[in-house]
Order: sequence, then C-alpha cells, then structure tokens
Amino acid sequence: MRFLIFLFILISGCSHLKIKGTFLDKNYREEYVKKNPQLNDELKESILKGEIPVGLDKKEVENILGKDYQIYESDTGMMEIWFYENYYVGFDKNGKVIKFGIFDKNKGEK
Repeated sequence: MRFLIFLFILISGCSHLKIKGTFLDKNYREEYVKKNPQLNDELKESILKGEIPVGLDKKEVENILGKDYQIYESDTGMMEIWFYENYYVGFDKNGKVIKFGIFDKNKGEK
C-alpha cells in the first residue's frame, strides 16, 4: 500500500515532462545509438523506438537513461524500481528489466 501511495504522489507531480535531452527525445536516442555501435541490432531498434526491452541489465539501463533516478526497493527484495523524471524501470531480483513505462505518453515524443 505504501508503494501505491508513493507511486501516486510521484506520478501526480509529473504533469510537465522534460523531453529534450532525455530518452523521450528522438534525437537523444538516435545520438545514443550512433555513439554506441557495439549494441546489437535488436537493442538499437528498441532504443530508437523509445523502448527499454525486458531482460536488459541495470548497468545498460543506466548507460542509456543516465544516473538521475530514485530507487524504490520492495520489502521482500524481489523487485526494484528506478524512477526518473519522465519514466520508470522495474527490475527483478536478478537486476533484469521486467517493466519500462512512461508517465504520460501523450506528451512524450516516441
């Protein structure tokens, strides 16, 4: 229940999204892919579409999205969520992405 209250407060404060220079910015994603030619084609395609694929590890997510996030960790340690200004990433207990979401898709450029 505490998590739901925390999530509601966090989301309610996100009515104005910063897009330029973030993952929501198409140019930002294109530049990231261009600067990282070692990425496999599937990951490049996901990034260009504005998606963080399931199974990606924490280090790669941090490389793509940056280090400006807040962490919520479940009491059981089975899940961790990184909250960025405009989006969030959920990880399983092994540090692999299980969910990526954008707080307000209507205002983001995908």
